[in-house]
Amino acid sequence: MYGVLVVPPAGDAQKAANVLAELSGGTAYDQRQKLLRNLPFLAAWSEQSIVVQRGANALREAGLQAWAISRAALDLLPESIEVRSFSRFPGGLELVGRTESYRLKYEDIGLVLPCRADSGQTVTTTTTTKKVGLAQMAMGIPIAKKTVEVEQQKQFDQSFFCLLWPRKVGNGGDLLFELQAEGMDYAGLDGAKTASSTKNYMALLDLLRQLAPSAWDARLERAGGKLSPIGVPPRSSTDRVSSKLSITTSAAGWDNENAVVQCAHLLLLAAKVREARARQP
Repeated sequence: MYGVLVVPPAGDAQKAANVLAELSGGTAYDQRQKLLRNLPFLAAWSEQSIVVQRGANALREAGLQAWAISRAALDLLPESIEVRSFSRFPGGLELVGRTESYRLKYEDIGLVLPCRADSGQTVTTTTTTKKVGLAQMAMGIPIAKKTVEVEQQKQFDQSFFCLLWPRKVGNGGDLLFELQAEGMDYAGLDGAKTASSTKNYMALLDLLRQLAPSAWDARLERAGGKLSPIGVPPRSSTDRVSSKLSITTSAAGWDNENAVVQCAHLLLLAAKVREARARQP
């Protein structure tokens, strides 16, 4: 199975939308809206590689980054390394993971992807109170009146992290480094380090943007509201205080971190394809 990996923006968005509508179906308007989100996506799946290749060529003519890829290419993911700390040396960074360190030259960094993931939770509390009227009790009629009160609280949170992919690393192998805004040791900032992890994270991003400008791509830092969240199965519990009073609490959560990381993998795959094409004679 083959498909087209599409990376906006397009030089001619309307022309590209028309081509996508022919390849994938739907309307040109819907395809244009997809392009305007400025996020990578896959389109036009087919068993025939030549059909997909022609579609990718037509999209490139519209000024869009588009490449034919196989379904198997999506499974070739780099090893993910969570960075615990870092230090600087002339011309590069040394990143320290759980068990070993890696030396990266700035010129070898292929992608710097600052990311934002959104998450949230809705907590619903339902209080049910049963009451029996005095007149009904006197008549011996055991009919209870029920009062139900519902209170809903919504919580929203964001997490920030940066994914860094080097074209090559001293230790070898295909690696993707994850730098979390919270929990990382920022001693490598030296005199620029502050007591705020947020300010330290922003200082690190500024450093990467300045020293690896061609690798910088901040589209996933603004992608939170554009990606469909993944729901978490709701949790519910009932506390029966008495025969007349019960309280039910239900919590339903969601997050889109996986969707953000999936977009990052598509941008990484696109970078690899560009690198391979650049090496062709």
